[in-house]
Amino acid sequence: MMTVLLFGVGYALAAADGLLHYTYGDSTQPGFLDSLYFSVVTIASLGYGDIRAEGWARLLVSLEVVSGLSFFGLIVAKVSSLKQDYILQRMYGEAIDGKLARFVGQLEEQRTFFRTTTALILEGDTSPHLTKAFRRDTPGSTFFSQYRQLLGDLSDLMVFEANNHALFNLVDDSRLEATYDAIRGVMRRITLVWEEDRELAKQYVFGTNSAELTGICDLAEKIALLERPAYTNGDVVAISNAVVDLSHRIRTEVIPRL
Repeated sequence: MMTVLLFGVGYALAAADGLLHYTYGDSTQPGFLDSLYFSVVTIASLGYGDIRAEGWARLLVSLEVVSGLSFFGLIVAKVSSLKQDYILQRMYGEAIDGKLARFVGQLEEQRTFFRTTTALILEGDTSPHLTKAFRRDTPGSTFFSQYRQLLGDLSDLMVFEANNHALFNLVDDSRLEATYDAIRGVMRRITLVWEEDRELAKQYVFGTNSAELTGICDLAEKIALLERPAYTNGDVVAISNAVVDLSHRIRTEVIPRL
């Protein structure tokens, strides 16, 4: 706006010197409002041709045309850049969402397996094909060691994306809620199994897995305590807080008694 006004003043001075004329035979000199009008159509490169400049006024016209082209070029470039950034953010967000979706699928499978297997054990079915999932005679292949590894991989992803301000800004809240809820399910099941029958749980489920349980609690808490922006969905906050509480319970009530 200021540029248009300044050039308009310049054109008014040119008109006073007789260097700005109406093209179509009007002998009167353009006034200040006509000079402003000429400035507007010049900076926009419209060029209606109803007013023409002569002498040094042509230099003003050339300068304003270049200024207008540069200004509108910058606007187009800025809009294109914003659009490109938006598209890239959407693509990156979808990529993270897809990775989390795969993790949620694995977490849900583990939760279902753990719930079903422990239910059968608590009902009295202590057959080897059930209890071997929790025994330490096959190091690295128990349910708890596999679940700890899964949480470790998930933690690496979520911590990296959270540090880059992508996790809570680009991923849909429902995906984050599903992730935390899947973790909460296993943590809650651990406490329920312990409460229902400590002897069976200690002998056939938890056994000598205290180190793995500690690692699971550490990772679950690390994921749940990721720094979140203030506008984070309340359900996500509530579920992640529940994960922290359950981790504390397992550390204080279950692990010391194994």
